[in-house]
Amino acid sequence: MRKYCLLAFAFVLASFSAALAQTDYKALHEVKDSIVARYNRNDFKGIYRLADTAFSNHITEQQLSGFLRNNRNSGNIITAMLQVGADGKYSYILSCETRDIRMGLAVSAAKKFTSFGFSNLPVVMLTEPKVVKNDNPLKTTLDKAVDSLALKYFKNPNAAGISIGIIKNGVAYTYHYGESDKKTKQLPSANTMYEIGSVTKTFTATVLAQAVIDGKVRLDDDIRKFLSGDYPNLSYAGKPITLKDLANHTSRIPPLPDDIENQKNFNPVIPERNYDEGMYYAALHRLKLDTLPGTKYNYSNWGVSVLGHIMERVYGQPLDVLVKKYITKPFGMKNTVYRLNKDQTKAMALPYTDNGKLGPFQEEGIFSPAGGIHASLGDMLFYVQQQISEINQAVKLTHQRTVGNVGLGWGVRNNGSYRDLQHNGSTLGFLTHVSVFPELGNGLVIMANSKADMNFMIIGLQNILKN
Repeated sequence: MRKYCLLAFAFVLASFSAALAQTDYKALHEVKDSIVARYNRNDFKGIYRLADTAFSNHITEQQLSGFLRNNRNSGNIITAMLQVGADGKYSYILSCETRDIRMGLAVSAAKKFTSFGFSNLPVVMLTEPKVVKNDNPLKTTLDKAVDSLALKYFKNPNAAGISIGIIKNGVAYTYHYGESDKKTKQLPSANTMYEIGSVTKTFTATVLAQAVIDGKVRLDDDIRKFLSGDYPNLSYAGKPITLKDLANHTSRIPPLPDDIENQKNFNPVIPERNYDEGMYYAALHRLKLDTLPGTKYNYSNWGVSVLGHIMERVYGQPLDVLVKKYITKPFGMKNTVYRLNKDQTKAMALPYTDNGKLGPFQEEGIFSPAGGIHASLGDMLFYVQQQISEINQAVKLTHQRTVGNVGLGWGVRNNGSYRDLQHNGSTLGFLTHVSVFPELGNGLVIMANSKADMNFMIIGLQNILKN
């Protein structure tokens, strides 16, 4: 469920670099040190006070604070190194807890910054892929196509391990590459556990669909019917937020509450960990909608977590019990859980961040319905098969488009003769992707324990299954 957002202000980026001959290094480093110190303690107002009027006349404190807040899940800045380009221009390379980024900075003689911002620092790819363990037999055309994509994947020096599951024409194929633990160099297997991040949302949506089938709720029900207390704010111009709006991200509930960093022992790398129930519902009471629910898409972890907690109230049971009852047990999924047991904990792959460092496991807390499930590749293939067959009526209901190209939890596109269902999951050190083509009888799941880009692999495997 984790997303990075590097915003760019055009006039700022235009002045990101300056000629070394014109640079007062002492002033530059002093301002850089001040920015880093304030950033690491979440003092965004303090950073804005370092701005020259050339900056503040164009960018408000609220805009800059929002920009910085959106990037705090990079963690604290550990080191900042001045980099000189071949053209004689400079920038700072910031090594953070979870990734490395570039900081542009120009400073006036008064030691105020006239331009400032962050931009992505591209990974320098290897000319040849890393040599890694794998279990690909390299016998069939499919085997060789997967291997070709895997070789490209391991040109990323930060790639760790990856597990690939494919169902094609009713037959399941699995492939494992790399390491679930860089120290032990253990090859992942079908039983290796991964965090699946926002793919969890499809499970929460399936519980909603089951509640509809059981006659306990309707998709158009006002969510306030299931909340304790009075929430007049959860409507706009007389139109309330519905259960369907929560499931298809049109509720207008923001991605996360506005006071997420105010929690006790706040850690920007694991921002949800200590956010408690009192803060959660107080923030929901403060929320002000900006348009009619059901009309405008805005991806929201908070909104789907509200849906999960409503399902708990509807059934009078915890969500993990409902997921087991209606999904994992009937689907034969023994290693798909919110809370790991001892054996599952041992089977967990270790998480590696954008810059290849060992990171912490996620702790979603009250937001778990939006991204808290752990699963194995073997289990996720069972899940994909259920999405393909659509025998389960709750599963089938989640695949029906509700608005645009969104169903209940799933992205749903109609490509003429077949549908294309997709969902991605991202946590601090894991990526998951699921694609399903019910009319073609095909589907795939990719699970990785690093943040190395795998979009080209997704597209490549999708093309194989669509053709």
